[in-house]
Amino acid sequence: MKFNATHHVALGTPNPTTMETFYTETLGLEVVRRWEEVGIVFLAAGDTVIELIGRDDFVIDPSRRAGLYHFAFHVESVDETFEELVAAGITIDEEPRNYKDVRIAFFRDPDGNLLEIVEEPRK
Repeated sequence: MKFNATHHVALGTPNPTTMETFYTETLGLEVVRRWEEVGIVFLAAGDTVIELIGRDDFVIDPSRRAGLYHFAFHVESVDETFEELVAAGITIDEEPRNYKDVRIAFFRDPDGNLLEIVEEPRK
């Protein structure tokens, strides 16, 4: 068995318009495909695709402990990106810090999903 890469990460949301606006206008991701008839939009973040599935019957449950915990965006500078997130009024969970050999910070999207920014060590 061989897996070539991650094809996409899917997020279910009862707030598809708000989430699409956040990911496109606030974070600057590009819409690469849209399936209007089923409420799905695909967004590109470099080589990663995020699928937003909008349905009224999705329930946001912040007490859920199992399953997807967070996903991370690779950035050139965690500190610069963090300042941009703060200026945009984004909910911050953890300010930039060094962890092992990377620099990280955590924030949340409008549905409360935990997102991370990661800076690989400078060479």
